[in-house]
Amino acid sequence: MKLAIILSMILLIQYVATIIQVRHYQKYVGKIVSRYKGKEGYFLYSGMNRRKLSPGAVAMIVVNNDYVIEDCYILKGVSVFSKFKKYEKYIGHHVAKILDDHHECVERAGGRKKQVPSFLAALSMAAENAMVSISKKKLSI
Repeated sequence: MKLAIILSMILLIQYVATIIQVRHYQKYVGKIVSRYKGKEGYFLYSGMNRRKLSPGAVAMIVVNNDYVIEDCYILKGVSVFSKFKKYEKYIGHHVAKILDDHHECVERAGGRKKQVPSFLAALSMAAENAMVSISKKKLSI
């Protein structure tokens, strides 16, 4: 009986923590969208990388029609108190730079993608989404 109560409490805490994280994500997305509201040619993409035993990451990038990164934010950590931080390294660069850095990191790790830092894997996912989405929009025009 005690075990069932403890497991129920753990599930309840996890549920509350998830709600807090989702609200924080939604608020931050809202802030970014409001900065670019009314401006044409800017797109927001996000990527996520979850790890079982090590901290995961969420990345958001704002990309223009020319595939240049205008803004870049990363949230990494294991707690609900982790916050998004601006990541300056890729701002002003082509989206392909993220993919190149990710590929180099995988090669250095001997092909083991699990050795790649979680924030770089999340950025890579966002960059891939940007490349595919913007190229589809350009083809349909």
